[in-house]
Amino acid sequence: MAKAKTLATRAKPRPKATAKPKPVAPTSFAKPVSPPPPTIPPSRMHAPSYHYPLLLEDKAVCEALLRWFEEIEEARNMPWRKPWLDPAVLAEKEEFGTLLEKRAYEVWVSEVMLQQTRVSTVIPYFTTWITKWPTVHALAAASHDDVLAIWKGLGYYSRATRLYQGAKAVVSNTSPSSPSSHCKIPSEVVALQGIPGIGRYTAGAVSSIAFGEAEPVLDGNVARVLSRQLGLYVDAKDKKSTDVLWEVADQLVKSVVGFPETGRSSVPGQWNQALMELGSTVCTPRPKCEACPIRKTCRVYAEGEILAAKKKQEGGVKDIEDACGLCLQVDTEDLVAVPDEVDTPEDDEEGSGQEMPPKRRKVEKKPANTISNYFTASAAKAAPAVASSNEETKEVADTSSATKRKSPSTTTAQAKAIASYCSLFPKKMPKKKVPEEEAVVCVVEAHYSDGRRKWLIEQRPAKGLLASLWQFPQSTLSSATHTATTRKAAARKFVSTLQIGYLSLREAKHVAELGSLVHVFTHLRLTMHVHHFRVDVDEDGEVERGVEGVKWVETERMGDETLSTGMRRCWDVVVGRG
Repeated sequence: MAKAKTLATRAKPRPKATAKPKPVAPTSFAKPVSPPPPTIPPSRMHAPSYHYPLLLEDKAVCEALLRWFEEIEEARNMPWRKPWLDPAVLAEKEEFGTLLEKRAYEVWVSEVMLQQTRVSTVIPYFTTWITKWPTVHALAAASHDDVLAIWKGLGYYSRATRLYQGAKAVVSNTSPSSPSSHCKIPSEVVALQGIPGIGRYTAGAVSSIAFGEAEPVLDGNVARVLSRQLGLYVDAKDKKSTDVLWEVADQLVKSVVGFPETGRSSVPGQWNQALMELGSTVCTPRPKCEACPIRKTCRVYAEGEILAAKKKQEGGVKDIEDACGLCLQVDTEDLVAVPDEVDTPEDDEEGSGQEMPPKRRKVEKKPANTISNYFTASAAKAAPAVASSNEETKEVADTSSATKRKSPSTTTAQAKAIASYCSLFPKKMPKKKVPEEEAVVCVVEAHYSDGRRKWLIEQRPAKGLLASLWQFPQSTLSSATHTATTRKAAARKFVSTLQIGYLSLREAKHVAELGSLVHVFTHLRLTMHVHHFRVDVDEDGEVERGVEGVKWVETERMGDETLSTGMRRCWDVVVGRG
């Protein structure tokens, strides 16, 4: 591997320009006269300057992060990660604008796909997408149905629609916006945010990674890294906290690049990707602190070290007027019951349809929830062996067992304690209770005299939840309490009102209630009661003369339709019943 470049050699001087460069926004936290010592819970009394980013004062640590990412980038082969296109080298080439536009488009597509979705899931979808629509122009010329079909199974289908609408908006723009006259995708964050579906995060990613602009990004992974670096015990999703984190992210990327003295380079994109990679692989909800290249500047790690060593806090904030007003107080209950990392559902607006209760690490009952008890718990104790497939939950084997497991060293125990403390940051807020609803899903079959079968589906509105996807007709149950009899009556009443072209479903026969499914949306917990109806027909004309947004689909072609995940589960129930 080639030796990593320093920050000075990575960034190049900014060419002279008539426009005055945008000044670096000052951080919310003033630089302290001298670095304050780590603070410890439960009080964690500190001044706002305690959160001043130590990374700003340690170029060596910044270099370490960039070198770490260069090594990771080679090891983790992702099709959207490509070398930066340097205008100083390629600008004279006629095809540079086309190459730059394609690169920006690929970054845009990858960032949209990666929202709420694992990398391993995205890779095959990204490859298929780019193969089918290699440029923004190709995507703009596609049909919406084709776009949804390719996206099928990736989840959050509204992302596909917004990406498609954004491509159309870019192509319809008559004037190029990027440094090259042949690139229609703009390079500036403000212009990028004017494209449908592109928010502040995606704009920052495209601007920095594709165009080399010193612009920040802030997603959940970066927010977690910065919260721990700054020692901010806050709800990272709260607007006030988010504003602060965006400001710090902006200051960091500009400091690392040397903005405004230096111009475009690969550094902004590498820096942003390094923070995102760090948050997704090392600084996770259950962090691997010993593998972190920037733990030297991590406030929370330093606090954990003080606690693990059982040292007393030095100094403190005497005047309450000087205390930080952002941080919440760490609850000692959180210290003795650290939540295990739970995979985020990667489905669409429906969620995964599966309820995933948070797991808790097994902790012995303590006489009192104190800081000292928390760190004493790190010491290994003999306990009966417990059979488990999860190595993290296995307890120490009994001393009478043929195979004995050694107690961890003090260093190992302290490392685990520090990582457990770091896992508390940022503050985990209790989730709001999701409203519950119930509905009848009516799967209507057209049964032909020659044995053929077709099924009725309808298209959802072009805007809103699950926009433009197809579904079986459904109706919300108004009563909170109901029985199988009342559900059947509600389903029959609803189906009798359906008029599909020349075919009335008033005479449709209720075959059976096939079962009930609980499906979890991001904002709703929906119980779907699947009812099978059948209408006998003699010829295609009776069902084919339908209306727009409604169609009858043959059994063997149902798998090709862009049904929402919940509806596909309903179809699986139908197939399972034959």
